[in-house]
Amino acid sequence: MSRGLGGPGVAAALPDAVVVAAAVATQLGDVWFLFGLVGGLYWFGDALPGPIALDRRRAAYLVGLGLGANALVTTLKTWLALPRPPDAAAAPTVEWLPSLLAPPFAGAATGTGFGFPSGHATAVAVVYGGLALLVGTRKAHATAAAVVALVALTRVALGVHYLVDVVAGVAVGAAYLAVVHAAARRGDAPTRAFAAALVLALLGPVVGGVGFETMSALGAALGAFLAWTVAGEAVERAPATRRGGTASVAVGAAFGGLFAAVYVLEPAAHLSAPAMAVVLAGVVASPVAGEALARRL
Repeated sequence: MSRGLGGPGVAAALPDAVVVAAAVATQLGDVWFLFGLVGGLYWFGDALPGPIALDRRRAAYLVGLGLGANALVTTLKTWLALPRPPDAAAAPTVEWLPSLLAPPFAGAATGTGFGFPSGHATAVAVVYGGLALLVGTRKAHATAAAVVALVALTRVALGVHYLVDVVAGVAVGAAYLAVVHAAARRGDAPTRAFAAALVLALLGPVVGGVGFETMSALGAALGAFLAWTVAGEAVERAPATRRGGTASVAVGAAFGGLFAAVYVLEPAAHLSAPAMAVVLAGVVASPVAGEALARRL
């Protein structure tokens, strides 16, 4: 498959309404959305209603999968160093879009950095695929497949990836999920998912060089691995309650603010690694603090 398929000509040929819809739908695979989704499932645990109520052990496995997807994409992108399509950093022109919405649209409809494989496509294959495997129903599998296909198509529709980028992303993500899911005993051994993420993150600076992206991925994987190793048993022992989940979200959101600050400020590599280690250690340990706080209120 030629990497030339796709690119900026696709967005220019689509109706403006379709491009705007793609910019909205692509957020299902953006780092902020996946952070909130995986974090929410983990912080609330099985206190959530319905089939997505996972005990915190299996939800921790999902956190490990998300970190592994991030490390996998970062390592591959920095190693291969293949560019995005031309003008991927320029937002499509939508004349009827209100000026107030222009900045968020530009942020959602553009892409920077290396282009292969697609990070969005890889991440959704790992995270939504992993969630579907944990839920285990046909509806969950069908929903995950639909979300993966949708997000992958939005990346091409927006002109920020070639078609081969998203196909490779889905394939790489699915292969990674299959390997880790088997190694982690179908989600029953979250430590192995955290360890897999850490191994991939350690490869990033080796094959792709020391930089913000590689060191942030390494710091995140290391912080989560250490926090689960130290606090994992306490997290599992703490009964999951809705009040405790709400308090855990509040604690985790504070670390989420630091997470956003790191990505906005992009500090030097020697600062980004410890900052992200603190963020993910806090995210993983949040249920212990949250449930304890809920019991005292």
